[in-house]
Parts: sequence; structure tokens; C-alpha cells
Amino acid sequence: MRMYYSFIASSLLLAAGVVDAFTPPSSSSSLRHITGGCHHHLSSPQYYSATIHNKSTPRSWRSTNKLLQLSNNNNDDDQTKQPSSTSKIDQILSQLTSLFPLFVLGASITGSIIPSTLNWVNNGNIISAMLAGVMLGTGMTLEKSDFGTILTNKQQRKSIPIGVLCQFVLMPLSASIIGRALLLPYHDPTTMAHVGKHLFLGLVLVGCSPGGTASNLVSLIAGADVALSVLLTTCSTILASVVTPLLTKFIVGSAIPVSGKALMLATAKVVLLPVALGVFLNEYFPKLCQQVSRWTPFASVVLVSLICGGVVSNNAAMWTTGSAAAVAGGGALSLPMLILLAVCLTHTLGFTAGYLVPKKVFGLPERTARTVSIETGMQNSALAVVLAKSIGADPLSYLPGALSATAHSVIGSGLAAFWRLMDSRKKTDDNE
Repeated sequence: MRMYYSFIASSLLLAAGVVDAFTPPSSSSSLRHITGGCHHHLSSPQYYSATIHNKSTPRSWRSTNKLLQLSNNNNDDDQTKQPSSTSKIDQILSQLTSLFPLFVLGASITGSIIPSTLNWVNNGNIISAMLAGVMLGTGMTLEKSDFGTILTNKQQRKSIPIGVLCQFVLMPLSASIIGRALLLPYHDPTTMAHVGKHLFLGLVLVGCSPGGTASNLVSLIAGADVALSVLLTTCSTILASVVTPLLTKFIVGSAIPVSGKALMLATAKVVLLPVALGVFLNEYFPKLCQQVSRWTPFASVVLVSLICGGVVSNNAAMWTTGSAAAVAGGGALSLPMLILLAVCLTHTLGFTAGYLVPKKVFGLPERTARTVSIETGMQNSALAVVLAKSIGADPLSYLPGALSATAHSVIGSGLAAFWRLMDSRKKTDDNE
């Protein structure tokens, strides 16, 4: 138990430090708290111009980038200008969205310490409805032209297939290797029940899930290609309706019975249909979607945090009894720490391989390699939870997905801070 809370505390400090690292010493614009001092091309007019007018970037991110440009102009050219109330709201929402790791950590801690506060999330189909809402918001930021760009843009024809390949090969492979080594052999030390197979299923579902929307923000902070990040998230989300169930069935089929049909139906309900509805609404009610899309990023943060906190609260007893059971059974690690270790190793391996394969094997440029790394390592963990719940899996299989949201957010934020530091040093050396 102490080890678990030590991990939570260290993760909280790391996430807070990362957020603080993104905040410049002085700035009159709250939005610059997210991106102040990022990679040098992020602050250049040429970069903003290219990103704002890039039709491959959905409206929500074009709007965000335009706000960033206006924020920089307000700070650099006219410190006396006061932003409009609408601009202030957008800035506050953007800053709150950047605190995604802290929201997830807070919800997870609350769920483990005071489970009664978040147990309601586990009632009925609330979790599925929450994730469907997140996917609906994602669809409302997409346009038909976004899908056409995937097929017609020459620059993306090479990077998108490689990114999708890394997403659905490297992460499932990482989850399979780590899961078979750490989780699958696990037996409850008191009852000797084979609970490891349920944890293995949960970890594989995480590895086979599409990219998470938080990866787009991390890509922006890391100086990666935001437009490519959004396109990769879109592609993997659409493909997940078929690929995720097939991969999961292929990997865990021999270890635990899983219905591929049930997985496919569940994925279609919480991913394909909401995204398709969102695209439809964006096509025929663009003004409504434009207003709603201002709120969807932060709303997604809140919903995903509630899902993670709810799953942790549903297994709160394990956090308090896991360490004692491990000691009684002579185990070196408690079950909570074993799950955390497996999840962190899976994401770390995904981030690392997602960077090295595009850069070293396919020769893609640095920015593209960073983007693919972030997309590969950051998963739609909430989907893994919903799928496990939808097919009637053991509640233990929900845990890897819940902890994954915290793990990949903290690791991704730390990686973005590292790349930002490297870029800053390189810029200093070049100036000298």
C-alpha cells in the first residue's frame, strides 16, 4: 500500500513539475502557460501560419493554434490589449485541458481512498455512455475533408501508414510481451486463483486500443507534428472498430476465451457510431459543432478522469489488501504495484519503439518520429475499460486501462518536457 501511494505521489509531483515546466516565468496570457518556451518553431509565425491553414487539421485544433498565435501576438506586440471574454474562456479551458494528468491522478486517488464518491460511475452503462460522449465530441471536430486528406496528401501517404502500423503492431506486441512475463503467471497468494489471466486481458486491450486524444496536446507541447497527430488518432480510432477486436482475440485467444464478435459490437457502439454521428452533425450543423467543440477537450478530460476513478473505486479493496496478501504469500511485489509496473513498462516500450522504428528503420524526420512515438505510447485507455466491461470480463481486467490513463499521461508529459529541453539547448548552441 505504501509503495502504491509512493508511486501516486511521485507521479503527481512529476506531472505538476511538467505542467510547471510548460509555464514561462511571466506571461499575461494564460494560454501561454501551456506552450510558453516550446520548440522554437512553435513560436514562429511561419509555423502557426502553416498549421492554421493546414486543412488536414480538424477545426478544433486549427482554432486552438489560432488562439495560440493571437496569444503570442498579444504578449509580444501589445501588452495593454485585453482579450475578449470568449478568448479568456478559451484560454482557461486550454489551460485546464493541459492538466489532464493531474485530473486523472486526482480521480484515481479519490477512488482508492474514498471509493463511495465515485462508485456511481460503475452503475449500469454509465462508463460506456461517458466514453461514447468523448467519441461524439471527437467526431464533431472532424470534417469529410479530413478523411480525404489521408488519401490525397502526398506528405502523409508515407507517415500515416507507418504511424498506424506502429500503433497496431508495436503496442500490442509490447502488451503481449510484458503481460505474459508479469501478469499472466500471477495467482492469488491466498486463494491460488489464476487472476493473472484477467489482468493480461486488460493489458492487451490497452495495447490494442487506438491512440488517445490527449496525444494531440502532448504533440503540440513536444514540438511534434500536430496535424499528423490528429490524423493518426483519427485513423486508428476508425480502424479500431475492426482491428482492436481481431488483435485482442488473436493475442489472448489461447489464454482466456474472448468473443471477437462481442468485442466488435462493443467497439462499434462506443467508437464508430458516436464518431460517425459527430461527423454528421459537423456536416449539417457546423455552427453548433463549432460552439460545442470549444468545450469538448476539457469535457473529455473530466469524463476520462471519472472513468478511471470509478474503475479504481470499484477495486478499492485490492489497494488496501494487495500488499498484505503479497507479504503473506511471500510475494516480492503487491498486486497493485505489479499492475502498475506492467502498465508503465508497456507504455515505455511503446514510446521508445514508436520513436526508434520510424526514425531508424524508415528514415522519417525528427518531428514525425516524435509524433509517431507519442501516438504509439498514448492509448485510448478508457476504451480498454469499456470493452472489458462490455464483454462481461472480470472487474480485475478493468484495472490496467484505468492505471494506463495515468501512466501514459505522466510518461508522455515527461517525454514532451525532455524533448522541449533538448530543443532549447540545441537552439542555444546554434545561437552561440
